[in-house]
Amino acid sequence: MNIGKQVLFSSLALLLLLGGKKTMAQGFDGDNAIAQDTALYRFFRLLDHADTSVISVLHLGDSHVQAGYFPQTNGAMLQEQFGNAGRGFVFPYNLAGTNGPEDYRWSSPVKWNGERVVDRYKSPILGPGGIAIATSAATPSLSFIGKQDSFQENSFNEVELLYDPGNDSATVFSATADVIVTPQPFTGSPTIQKATLSFRDLQQVFSARFDNTAKGPFRFYGAVLRNGGHGVIYSSVGINGAMYQHYNEYSNIQLAQMSVLKPRLVIISLGTNEAYGRFDALAFRNEIDKTVSLIREQNPNVCILLTTPPDCMRVIRSSYRKKVKGKWRRYSKTSVTPNPYIAMATAQIAGYAREKGLACWNFNAVNKVQKARFNPYWGADHVHFSAKGYQLQGQLLNEAIMAAYKKYKAETKKIY
Repeated sequence: MNIGKQVLFSSLALLLLLGGKKTMAQGFDGDNAIAQDTALYRFFRLLDHADTSVISVLHLGDSHVQAGYFPQTNGAMLQEQFGNAGRGFVFPYNLAGTNGPEDYRWSSPVKWNGERVVDRYKSPILGPGGIAIATSAATPSLSFIGKQDSFQENSFNEVELLYDPGNDSATVFSATADVIVTPQPFTGSPTIQKATLSFRDLQQVFSARFDNTAKGPFRFYGAVLRNGGHGVIYSSVGINGAMYQHYNEYSNIQLAQMSVLKPRLVIISLGTNEAYGRFDALAFRNEIDKTVSLIREQNPNVCILLTTPPDCMRVIRSSYRKKVKGKWRRYSKTSVTPNPYIAMATAQIAGYAREKGLACWNFNAVNKVQKARFNPYWGADHVHFSAKGYQLQGQLLNEAIMAAYKKYKAETKKIY
């Protein structure tokens, strides 16, 4: 099955999973819209020429993004509409001992240790994913396999491997690919390298071995998959527990993202974790500004779309005693109550976007309006969704983007 047909089939299957045609017909009475949508018009002009170019999108976030279902759904639908240029950034989350997207899997004969931007003790360089794996093995190797039944296409004919062997004499071997190594794809250690694997035909599996590495730890920062086609390449970067301040603390993460992924649109889905600690509205707003400013410093023409958190709740567990058949027994019950800091974080994100003229998708408001649709999909913590819940969220984001795009097309038609 070719790429176009497979993506079309997978996206149609996804729509059936989410209720088929019950999308815009069930409507949101105008609530599922992007505020300041004209801030995306530069990106929309690129989409008009997607059949002859490659347009990179980066979706940055926390656990809602790391799981993959939310960003992948929007990504797959954008690729169905504007063409598929590749899977984008992928990382061996399973080798790092954490969860990740389920449409691919990594394996390795050596042991790896993971480091994340949210960890207390970590390397000062974590690459574009905000996460790295490291090993002391002399000749580390990695293998990747993409699942064929995924709703986001995993075929590729070019792979960019991002790593730090600790020296300049390391070599990369891949049995079925031509390999070209270039130094310093992003700032940090002087020995960071990028190995580009080129294949004659589309693949879904590759392996790579790294020889002549330094005696110190070898670090791997992830890979970027491309298929040689035109259209959208959609990368997602999410770390469980991440906040704006984490990405700002290690600014090299955003520097690496801008350098390696070269996004034309950055979607930022953060704010949930800030609402479950000591929330300082002014400090939170300042962290949003730091992230946006750093991204724009590296790429002044990039479009930025901020999203607000889900309508998360606080779970309260309590116990009580009840007399049953003459004996007192202890029982427990669970209830949920609104988290006021979620509303405060939402207000700060939406207010900052309005002040700076940034596009903003207020998912928190959509989530409340569509409460009945999301109720079956909340996790036990009432913070995260099930896979279907995240797929629904991704579908709604895509609908909001496409509504803004149609508005742009209508206004462009009037001008010309």
